[in-house]
Amino acid sequence: MQQNDKPFERRILCESSAKFHINAPTSKIDITEWLFTLGDREYMDCTPISHAHLSAGFTHTPEGKRMSINVEDIGGALIVEHYVEDISEKLHCRVHSISDLLFGREYTTDEVIWELIAEHKEGDYHEFTNNVWCYTTPDYDRYLEAHRIPYEAARHNFQLAVEAHNAEETPYFAASIERHALSKA
Repeated sequence: MQQNDKPFERRILCESSAKFHINAPTSKIDITEWLFTLGDREYMDCTPISHAHLSAGFTHTPEGKRMSINVEDIGGALIVEHYVEDISEKLHCRVHSISDLLFGREYTTDEVIWELIAEHKEGDYHEFTNNVWCYTTPDYDRYLEAHRIPYEAARHNFQLAVEAHNAEETPYFAASIERHALSKA
């Protein structure tokens, strides 16, 4: 329970969707493999303007599920994401994270769902969609309360920051996935 004895109610902080294209044979595209083998340099190169992507790596949960670890700076917050696989298909990958956020010198958390989809249109042309949803956690609600930040203001700022970030990274993610697909024999 929170300090005011109300049960926690998860609230949306942002929902963002950006699109680009991938030109590669459907049989060679594997978004899930790409995500869970994405290295540091390739990840950092996907935000060449803001340099928001700081580091990436991959590991496994104790239960054996694949995990992508991403460190990025979005809207002035340092974020460490621990993305665990949820949907692991070649053209559809969805991962889930309780992410650590550092605002100034204060830590809190949020919940992030990240979904990548390649939808075949014709020939080698695929529409690539990068979806992100962020939600409050009990820690995040306590952070807002401690700093007297209205939820609506936090949601507005999150939405603006994630929209800008998603718009920047999506074309570069698509290009990276395309290169990965075309490098296969």
